[in-house]
Amino acid sequence: MEQEYALKQELNLLDPKGLRLFIDEFEDLTLDMKDRGTFKPVTAMRAFPITDRDRFIILKDQEGQEIGIVRDASDLDPKSRAALIAELERVYFMPKITFVHNIEEQFHIPKWEVETDRGPRVFEIRSGRHNQDLRSLGSGRILIRDADGNQYEIPDYRKLDPVSQTLIESQI
Repeated sequence: MEQEYALKQELNLLDPKGLRLFIDEFEDLTLDMKDRGTFKPVTAMRAFPITDRDRFIILKDQEGQEIGIVRDASDLDPKSRAALIAELERVYFMPKITFVHNIEEQFHIPKWEVETDRGPRVFEIRSGRHNQDLRSLGSGRILIRDADGNQYEIPDYRKLDPVSQTLIESQI
């Protein structure tokens, strides 16, 4: 028990029972803590944005100073969790690719035409196969960074239609 307590102190883990997160009338994330008062606006950052999106979420005040870390968003009350997840989705905008219409290469630069959960997109990635802009994370999950720095996710390309799968497999 002492070892876990020391870890909590070092990481500055927040007690989920002693806090409430909400989006205020100005659309700012606000943190109300029983023992430390109210912080507004609050910035939320994922410590592990790719591998562990809803755990170890860092909360910072308006000066950029760390307030503490939410160990797991699922430990929060439902309204606080919804506010936190909404803020994280706003900050970490990453459309999910649901269909690939075409991938065409010109001068070794792939141009992707896709459908996402946020509408149709057309983008290019910097170079062809085997580059860091197209990352396979296992279990069919793929992250793509386009030439403008925007990120896209395919949660599991094996669950897409056969044409999309074939086009994606030509790139990974």
